[in-house]
Amino acid sequence: MNTITELQSHPLVDKDWEEVLSIIPVDLEQSARESKALQRRREIKRASDLLRLVLAYSLCDWPLRLVGMWAFLINLGHLSDVAVMKRLKKTVSWLQKLIGAMLQARREDLAAIHPVRVHIVDGSCISEPGSTGTDWRLHLSWDLDGQRVDGIEITDAGGGETLTRSQGQPGDIWLGDRGYGRRGEVGAVLKDGGHVVLRIGWATFPMEEEDGRSFDLFAWLRSLPAQAPAERQVWVSTPQGRFSLRLVAQRLPQEVVEKARRRIHRRAKRKGRTPDKRTLEAAGYIFLVTSLPVDQWTAAQILSLYRLRWQVELVFKRLKSILDLNRLRAKGSELAQVYLLGKLLAALILEARTDSAVQRHPELFTQVQRPVSLWRWMATGKEFLYATVRGYVSWGRFLDCLPHLERYLCISVRHKRQNQTVIARTLLGRVLGQQALGPPSLS
Repeated sequence: MNTITELQSHPLVDKDWEEVLSIIPVDLEQSARESKALQRRREIKRASDLLRLVLAYSLCDWPLRLVGMWAFLINLGHLSDVAVMKRLKKTVSWLQKLIGAMLQARREDLAAIHPVRVHIVDGSCISEPGSTGTDWRLHLSWDLDGQRVDGIEITDAGGGETLTRSQGQPGDIWLGDRGYGRRGEVGAVLKDGGHVVLRIGWATFPMEEEDGRSFDLFAWLRSLPAQAPAERQVWVSTPQGRFSLRLVAQRLPQEVVEKARRRIHRRAKRKGRTPDKRTLEAAGYIFLVTSLPVDQWTAAQILSLYRLRWQVELVFKRLKSILDLNRLRAKGSELAQVYLLGKLLAALILEARTDSAVQRHPELFTQVQRPVSLWRWMATGKEFLYATVRGYVSWGRFLDCLPHLERYLCISVRHKRQNQTVIARTLLGRVLGQQALGPPSLS
């Protein structure tokens, strides 16, 4: 009978894990108890162990059975894949609380440094395995100056884009694309003392003259000078009241216009429609509305500010390409949320580690010509966090534990497939007149 050797802890890994836990500004045990994530402490006895189980599933992208085997090898607990799944499903509200606490602490820190902030907001679609549509939406708010996520929300496919998902304060500037260019969104921000810089659609954002008459957008656009920024004052009626805004516009280069119009035609053709002539004409311009004061922001500066909206697109790209946020493997609602929330918690931990690196070596992150690549930085940080969560298990310990890993490594009894290797060896044994062939020798 094999004797299982004791797992030897690695001081560097243990120290890194304690450092990860210190980043989360809440009492893990109390929060897990209050959210009912950890009630029956069988096998998984501590909240920190449960968090490690979540990150092994989400960050490391391991299937449930592999998570169970890993937990056994590092003495975290003896859990089947079903037991792992049940424990993970109970952590949804707990993970939301942990992410909320980290974001609140971050907002307070950023507000102390920068009383007025620019929030770039956007959403991204996520599909479950086998799905061709949108099953989940990730809504982010990105602090432009701090270069940090300061708002996160996950909704189902019905969760639309709205500026009210993230917290702000009077004077903050909200930057968004056409999905946020709606009168109700603008009114809510302006009523609370904030500012907007939003791209709008010609059909979804009706504007008025000062006397209440409808504003003719296209007549004004046709009068614009060639590729020079222009603006004029408009009024908009919202559920929160009537507000005065600046309409800022500029003609786009011809090659950009042609590309946009080809895209409109392709989209209309897929739907069996003819594109609206006004949509094709509007593709020749970029036009925004803003409440920023004219004596502090020129039209050219507002257009330059809006072009920085692509920063949040790069955030989504890093999350999906480096943390594999778009490779959702879970089909059930609760398990899918655990997977997504676990990855987002890991992203916040990586950003917190970035803060400490910037404080320690600011010269590397503030260079104009050759700053640190955020892509390479996040990819490197992921590998370190992955190693911290996974820990170290020697090959010798794995072999010692092998007799106890049958439930994880062997084919399930539900499968009716026979072992073709054993069948082949039996047939060869009969042909050679032997009882059976043993396992192949490497000698």
